[in-house]
Amino acid sequence: MGMAMVSRFGSVERGALWLTSLAVAGVVLQTAAFWHGVRRAHRLSAAGRRFERRLSAQHARVLVLGDSTGVGVGAARPEESIPGLLAADYPEADIVNVAVSGTRVAGAIAQVDECLAAGLRFDLVILCVGGNDVVADTPLPQLAADCDTLLRSLARVAARTVWLAPPDLALAPLFPRPYAWLLGLRSRAAAQVFAAAAARHDVALVDFSAPSHVAYFRKQRRNSFAIDGFHPNSATYKYGYAVARQMLGLPSHAG
Repeated sequence: MGMAMVSRFGSVERGALWLTSLAVAGVVLQTAAFWHGVRRAHRLSAAGRRFERRLSAQHARVLVLGDSTGVGVGAARPEESIPGLLAADYPEADIVNVAVSGTRVAGAIAQVDECLAAGLRFDLVILCVGGNDVVADTPLPQLAADCDTLLRSLARVAARTVWLAPPDLALAPLFPRPYAWLLGLRSRAAAQVFAAAAARHDVALVDFSAPSHVAYFRKQRRNSFAIDGFHPNSATYKYGYAVARQMLGLPSHAG
């Protein structure tokens, strides 16, 4: 009887050890996959080429600013980014792109200041910013203050602004659970800050973390992100541009 008990306990211990080893291996593999994705994201950002088209004679002037989504990182070609799609629809528009990968809301303020210093004025601003503040966990009071400063500055350079706010980053395949759940909480909290600031400054906001967009991205999750599992791909830029165009009441001329 004693030997049977020892044997039984030994089997339990071996089983527990096997399960622990399996769990540790899973964590190691998940962590390795995450950092591999991060390195891919950095490489994509470094290789990103922002779309810009300068025309001496134009009917409209458009400014694109913000982060990597303004650059078009993840698109197969610059022409498939949001400014590239806009250029295809409006061949006579002068498009200035000052977006820089990694930019937070505070960094976008500096981009606007440079335009002001150069005496530039625009008919429309396409603002692509907010995702990096979610990832970096910018404190919400600071984020709200930065949003107010940014939108006040934008009112001095353009007649209209449309803000393409980030999606719920919990959907990005790059981020493993439970970190993805934390990013989801941050995304929703930041979205409230962005919406309040846009309302205060009469800015058109496309909240891609809203339920209708979350449902779309969840359904299309495998087809919505670039190879790094973080940046949008060409299909998502096309989707985002179509939503923004509809909000602004702009018809498509490209066909």
